[in-house]
Amino acid sequence: MSNTIQMTLLFPLVFAVLLSTLQWAMVSWADATALAAAQDAARITAAHNSTTAAGNTAATSAAGNGSITGIQISIQRGATATTATVTGTALTVIPGFHHTITKTAQAPTQRITQS
Repeated sequence: MSNTIQMTLLFPLVFAVLLSTLQWAMVSWADATALAAAQDAARITAAHNSTTAAGNTAATSAAGNGSITGIQISIQRGATATTATVTGTALTVIPGFHHTITKTAQAPTQRITQS
């Protein structure tokens, strides 16, 4: 085969591999960001005398690096455990590809107990 025909056949394949690798990296980045945001929200909310508003602010700040769109934060502060869930959509480079990220973190709720 001539070089022109080889390039015509191989270029789409190489381009697809490049886009797939880039998309995988963007999903991985969004996944790590969502986990960090959930951990921050759980840790801040679980602190003694803290509120879910403080945890929501921490999660929003941690998730604000641009890797996730449509961020939703859910925090439940219980008597013994605090749970935070961060959900969003990873950025895409492949048209029609949508990947929803959901990460949950839990931390023990700080409280004063009698001995």
